[in-house]
Amino acid sequence: MAIKHLHRTEDFILGVWRLEEDEETLKQKVGGTYFPGLARITNERRRLEWLAARSLLREFGYEGHVMYHPTRRPFLAHSRSHISITHSYPFVAVIMSEKFHVGIDIESFARPFAQVKDKYLSKREKKWVDNDDNRRLALIWSAKEAIYKLPGMSGLGGSDMELKPIEHLSDEGKLEASVRLGNTIQHFLLNYQYLEYFNVVWVCCNPKTLVW
Repeated sequence: MAIKHLHRTEDFILGVWRLEEDEETLKQKVGGTYFPGLARITNERRRLEWLAARSLLREFGYEGHVMYHPTRRPFLAHSRSHISITHSYPFVAVIMSEKFHVGIDIESFARPFAQVKDKYLSKREKKWVDNDDNRRLALIWSAKEAIYKLPGMSGLGGSDMELKPIEHLSDEGKLEASVRLGNTIQHFLLNYQYLEYFNVVWVCCNPKTLVW
């Protein structure tokens, strides 16, 4: 089993899978013989990521199907639990919560984020983040991706989301962000963790505190 990290709290379950298996091994972990969603995927890595995400859900105790809203946000069939899925080969991460909205993103901080900084950094973020500091650039990207995966966030741009300056980096920590939704400002507390040369960022928020 290639679970790199499994984190359970009262609010959510989070798992990270490091792909080391072949497709047939992963199919055995998922169980069954019918994989209709997989049949539509031709890319070899994407097929492995698809199976790893379902393998993590089996570890969480869910054995149903993953469905998708028109916005491509995933949800669980016949379940009230909320989920979010992310992948950046060789890692796949899934977070699930029975009562809270969740979003998660995993990225390699080896990616050249400075080349696309104008797409996702706000004016104030550009003042405090160093263009050569790829770890902070990657964290900002992942934090905004995680927030964007929450319900009701489609249509937001990078300038609508803003992180407070990240003073210190450690193996794991917290990030603070604000999001402009119409005429309101929403505040979010996110968590991050490093795995090898990847960062994982996730957000778990009470839907009753959101103002749409």
